[in-house]
Amino acid sequence: MGNTILTGRSNAIAPIISAEDARTHISEEEYRRIRQAFQRFKNGCINYDEFCYHVLGGAQIPEDKRRLLFSFFSHGAETISFDNLLSSLVGLCRVEEVQSRFIEEYHEFASWGLSPPKLTIPLNDSYISFYEVMSYVTHLSVKEVIELEKVFATISDRAVCKLNVEKWKQALGGCFPDTYAERLFAVFDENRDCQIDFRELVCTLSALCRGPHPGRISQLARIWDVDCDKLLSDEELSNMYADLGVPMEHQTVTKSANGKAALVDFGIWAQENEKYIAKNYSMALQIGHICLGLRPESKKMELQIVNEFESRASELPLSEWNIVASGWHSEYRTLLEAEKTPNPIDNTGIKGTREDSWTSRLLQVACISAESARLKPDLLPADYIRVPVPLWRAWLRWHGCALTVDSQFTRKYLDGEFFEDNKPSLELYPLEILFLGHDRKKSHDGTETTPRSLTPWACAQVSRSMTVDELLALCKTELRLGDGDARLWQVVKENEEGNVLLDDGNQNLHQLYTALGKTKKVNKMKLLLEVRERGTGVWPEELRASLSGKQITAASTLSSSNAQLSGRPGAVGLVNYGNFCYRNAGIQCLARVSPLTQYLLEDEHLDELKKANTKRRDAVETTIEYAKLLREMWAAKKKNIAPNDFNDAIRMNSDMFECSEQHDCQEFVAFLLDQLHTSMYEANKTLHPPPPAIEPKKEAEKHEKEETDEEKAERSWTEYEKQNESLVTQLFTGQLRSRLVCRTCQSSSSVFEPFTSLSLPIGFEDVDLYQVIVVHRDGRIPRRYGFRLSRDSKIGHLREVVAASSGISMSHITIQCMSSKGTLMSRSPNHRSSNLRDELPLSSFPSGARLYALELPESTGEDEWRVAMHRKLQYNHEPHILGSTAGFIVSRFGLPLIVGLDEHVTGKKLYEDVMYQMHRFMEHSVNSFSSRAHDPCEDDASGFPFTLCLVDQNYEWCGQCPALRFCRGCPIRPDDNKVFIPANSPIAVDWFPIALYLRYNHSEEQACEDDPSVAETWSRHFAPSSLEHCIEKFSCPETLDAAIQCDRCEKKTTRDKVMTIWKLPKYLIIHLKRFEFLREQGRMGKCKRTVNFPLKHFDPAPFVDKPDGNTYECIALANHYGQLSCGHFIAYAKSNEDKWLLLNDCSVREVSEEEVDKQGAYLLFYERKYVK
Repeated sequence: MGNTILTGRSNAIAPIISAEDARTHISEEEYRRIRQAFQRFKNGCINYDEFCYHVLGGAQIPEDKRRLLFSFFSHGAETISFDNLLSSLVGLCRVEEVQSRFIEEYHEFASWGLSPPKLTIPLNDSYISFYEVMSYVTHLSVKEVIELEKVFATISDRAVCKLNVEKWKQALGGCFPDTYAERLFAVFDENRDCQIDFRELVCTLSALCRGPHPGRISQLARIWDVDCDKLLSDEELSNMYADLGVPMEHQTVTKSANGKAALVDFGIWAQENEKYIAKNYSMALQIGHICLGLRPESKKMELQIVNEFESRASELPLSEWNIVASGWHSEYRTLLEAEKTPNPIDNTGIKGTREDSWTSRLLQVACISAESARLKPDLLPADYIRVPVPLWRAWLRWHGCALTVDSQFTRKYLDGEFFEDNKPSLELYPLEILFLGHDRKKSHDGTETTPRSLTPWACAQVSRSMTVDELLALCKTELRLGDGDARLWQVVKENEEGNVLLDDGNQNLHQLYTALGKTKKVNKMKLLLEVRERGTGVWPEELRASLSGKQITAASTLSSSNAQLSGRPGAVGLVNYGNFCYRNAGIQCLARVSPLTQYLLEDEHLDELKKANTKRRDAVETTIEYAKLLREMWAAKKKNIAPNDFNDAIRMNSDMFECSEQHDCQEFVAFLLDQLHTSMYEANKTLHPPPPAIEPKKEAEKHEKEETDEEKAERSWTEYEKQNESLVTQLFTGQLRSRLVCRTCQSSSSVFEPFTSLSLPIGFEDVDLYQVIVVHRDGRIPRRYGFRLSRDSKIGHLREVVAASSGISMSHITIQCMSSKGTLMSRSPNHRSSNLRDELPLSSFPSGARLYALELPESTGEDEWRVAMHRKLQYNHEPHILGSTAGFIVSRFGLPLIVGLDEHVTGKKLYEDVMYQMHRFMEHSVNSFSSRAHDPCEDDASGFPFTLCLVDQNYEWCGQCPALRFCRGCPIRPDDNKVFIPANSPIAVDWFPIALYLRYNHSEEQACEDDPSVAETWSRHFAPSSLEHCIEKFSCPETLDAAIQCDRCEKKTTRDKVMTIWKLPKYLIIHLKRFEFLREQGRMGKCKRTVNFPLKHFDPAPFVDKPDGNTYECIALANHYGQLSCGHFIAYAKSNEDKWLLLNDCSVREVSEEEVDKQGAYLLFYERKYVK
């Protein structure tokens, strides 16, 4: 036999044939398949991991056996060459002498003796592709089906690989009447699930555009077949006659089907009255070929379809058109008329040059827009034609393009406001945008003392109708900026203060461009794309303004509606040159407290603070700098201010805020109020010493225990005021009552505490939302239920609530968890049961998993049922040692099923049981468009389109055979013999390929009815909360862990602690606690639930122990966006003119009350409004 080599075991030699000899044992086709498969490997060889996956098919055989086989194949080397692969495969799989010597040497492989592994999958067992199936049952070729799939991938919803109504309209491009488009969509949507899958698309296209002409015409009748019974009733015929404008004398469609017209009846009538149906048939052909991707059968047909499409669509009010050179278009028609193949699209005659463009080689920046090509300047109408976008795409598919780049010119049709003559027209020359970015280089010590330079980053060619928000979204997507903070600036050299911040997202580029005063022929504009530094939170452009002392100009302040903001006291932005958005938002809110701001604006009060001899100079310095900042804001001489001195004071006087990291706005406001209070209190104490304290009378101490809560509250408040006298106390301090209530005798004791901000819980509830799909054994549509369960709930509790909701006995329910990849969660550790243990916590389910509650058969014990999963074996033409039931890629899909196993169960009963549960989503007849469908793989004797196999827990390999057999599952015979199903063997439903494509209705299988509990639990889990609800939660009793001595019970008892509001301050600061520590996850989390709150007429009386009858009005709020460590704060505040302002760092613009964003509210500032 030739060569011999060492196989890795000492003194063991196995004969190996040469590569030349191996070729004599296989066919040329087999050799070609092995050679082609080997060429896919990198570096011209196969390593160990590739060998295990591709050659052994990923079989779970022991590691030592895999190593032994690899050593045998590689001849002891680290990799396997093609010659060694070929000689080893053929030797082991085809040459008896090599097989016998190998098994004799390695007894572990003795099972190969009777049935050695196959070399490759035999051709007659190889996977039948979907393209071949669809070609077999339609009038389309395999090539046409493949081309259609490529087009379908571009026009369908990629998430579900289906064409919904919205995507359908996009594919048609608005080129057809809406009513006709909707009705034709229904024709394609055979199963009426409001989506078109690829099978439906191919079959309907074949019926409408291929095959005998009468058959095509007959399918048009389905446009009026509202009830989808493939018959036209009198009402449907009447509607058809009206739509087609058929006179009474020609309304002669025969009714051959019990008083209704069959499709063939319509077809016969339409051939005799073709003029009435011609337009509808023509539009169907245009949609099928131009919009959906079918290539015309002949050049004559292509010319006819294109001519009819162009003549009808030329005057349509479409928003987008493609520009095509007139010369190529004329040549295209001439060649088609001569039955010749048209040349590729050639737009050379209308293409402009790249000279003086942003995409020139000098800049070397990438274009982030779909197009970057320029048209020649001063094009004449005779130089080009405009065609709808679907036709341009069809031409590209059919004929390609002569230019590899810059060949496409998609242009928008805009209103007259975008042009000098105020007439609607095509935007032949879009704007060319050059995006600049900040140089990322820093100094060696990390500090920045000079502004960063601007460098070219990217370019784009976009319509002048695009808004700032749309352009910014394009930048974030194409430049992969993610959710990071970014914004755009208009680069204006003429502006002495520098660039203009584009803070109005609804502003379009035409408005910006015309503001530059440039001529329309330039069509170029520079924009700065600023990205906020993640580590420091610095806005580079605001840092530039801070270092250079220049103002930041916002585009919104230049508009007529916001021009009057300039010069308004307090309507001034604050530059964020560090991670200081939390400070800016807090300052803007606190500045709206008029008494405090007015106090600090008066010289006499500042003079008192400066003269005061106090040890708390830190508080005095902070207060003085804050007062200076307020004066600068109220002077309103600048549009924005860099609060450098104030921030330096904060850094010097606070350990908490000395770094430039992100901090909490509420903590900063509390710190600033404390500094203001301390400086005022200390100054007042120094300049106006209080009178000597009077000794409290002993009589008062004697009656202290007999005080009422009102007396306690008054005494506590009086003492607090004496010790904390300041304007901050007068404005911001309220009083809380803390009660300890005995749970035995209900006696209580109260303590009163002051507060300056009210921290309210939003609602991190200790519950999770679970949705469970209940699958009944009778095959009815599954029903989804929603539950809100405690996070420590277990499987047993879930089974209990599912049983109560579904009406199925708890003993007849099993919970199964399926991952997003279609694998079932593992069972009990001993794998003896298919059921998940009741004590298994629900928190152990993987994220994104689907929960199923499957109904069990009647009178079944623990081991008298199995879970069956649908499986598709993806066969490949690659070399691997696999057995007769071999497959390579295993795909699991569909709903899990329960198969009952009584003691007398037969194979036939198992098959019938599975078939019964699937009858709802099985197509019982072949496709209505063709009678050619037949499944050559289907077992005609059994009549079942699948095979049931015993598999392992992963549903990939056999659950019975040794791993070395490479068995994908031992089949169960569908006969009357009793079957034995081992306890550890699930069942796979292996589908025959053609039956899977033609008889398995995936849309129907995925159908699921929602129980009202789904919407109810979802609403409860995610619905907005309210300010009133948060206050109620704040006052909810909290049971203390430790027992406390009760004087009335004369023993230690359990107490409830109840916090209530005794009285509110003039200015109420409410802190919505969005950040809490998640103990289960070991991290801080943010609650993003919206809290609804009133901006006016907030009446807190129901929640205050001693209400005063006054209402409150919101004067400012601070919002937080993003996460804890990398979020952003902004402020909304009322101006002196009672107008709402949006204050986003340096940007300030006026907004309406409806535009105030409540969703991200974090701090609320309310002012008391006195009611007479």
